[in-house]
Amino acid sequence: MKIALVLFVLTLASSTSISPYTKLNYSKQRSMTAVFAEVESKLQTNSPLDAVLNVLKQFKEAVNEEQVNHDQIYDIEYNECDSEFEFRNKEVEDASNVVRDSTAQLNICKTSKIRTTNQQEVNQQQLFTYQEHLTLILTTAENEQAYFKKRGRDYEDSLHAIDEALDILSGIVNGRKSFVELSSISKQLLQTSFNIQKTINYAPIFYAFSQLASQQDSFDQSQIERVEQLLLQLRENIHDTYNQFTISNAASVAAFNNQKDRINIILNRLSNQDEKLQDKLDHLNQCIGNQSAIVQVASTKVERNQQLWDQAVNLCNTFQAEYYTATRSRRSEISLIDELEEQVRQRFQQVEEQKPRRMLRYVKLKY
Repeated sequence: MKIALVLFVLTLASSTSISPYTKLNYSKQRSMTAVFAEVESKLQTNSPLDAVLNVLKQFKEAVNEEQVNHDQIYDIEYNECDSEFEFRNKEVEDASNVVRDSTAQLNICKTSKIRTTNQQEVNQQQLFTYQEHLTLILTTAENEQAYFKKRGRDYEDSLHAIDEALDILSGIVNGRKSFVELSSISKQLLQTSFNIQKTINYAPIFYAFSQLASQQDSFDQSQIERVEQLLLQLRENIHDTYNQFTISNAASVAAFNNQKDRINIILNRLSNQDEKLQDKLDHLNQCIGNQSAIVQVASTKVERNQQLWDQAVNLCNTFQAEYYTATRSRRSEISLIDELEEQVRQRFQQVEEQKPRRMLRYVKLKY
């Protein structure tokens, strides 16, 4: 069982150890499944210990050979990375010297242009940010206004339903209304309670209505008055909540208008600033000569080589990480193979130890 368990672990390890070095395109790929099958076959056919160990030895040799090949590739890639870094650094350094020497020949206009360009970029970014922010708060305000209108209608519908219920109760007392109409308004009250999320506040009303309905032939004036009192109290609570909601919305509208005015002021200032910066850039461009073109070309070269250097760093770091991962995986495979080898040796030792006992039993039976 222990050997089977180790073989199973080795099979899992093989499935996770292939991917790091499949890019190496080795002509002979290892197969943990094949090793598992071969070891199991030899164990089941009672093959000699050396034959089983030779399977494991060949696997270990394949792992070691692959590691040697990967080491060689790693050394080549490492040297290529160093060479690329050195080349790109030299390119950046040469281009930077050109920028430095050419910039020294430029007058104050070139320096002012760089500074003004940076200011304009920052200004435009701020302008874009505030425009996006204004669009966002306008959308939010529109949604909140729609919500306020809907919720306001819900509150008004609730108050209207309560008023109708009061009118029906009054009509029941003087015989103008019936309990059927009270049942109908109960459904409306229930719906409006859901709409304004005040169902709990309506619960006593619904209970009182059910009591009246069950005693409609024998109700008295005091029961009607008690329900009316509950309705009046509920109406007052809903009305107060509606007023608070209206006040809150008015405060939100005021805050929105204040924020919108403040952002518009900032947008106007940024727009005016952008126009001034553009006028200054147009003036500075007139005093830039041939040296500015040289600086542009050299700056582009610096930027391009810096990007290529960054890409080389990422590429080399990725390769190095893959190398270390694959190396750790191979070490894990070797460790598991060693453990399997130890299990195999122990199994053969146990078999050997049992042989004399069987022979002794045979002798006893014979004599």
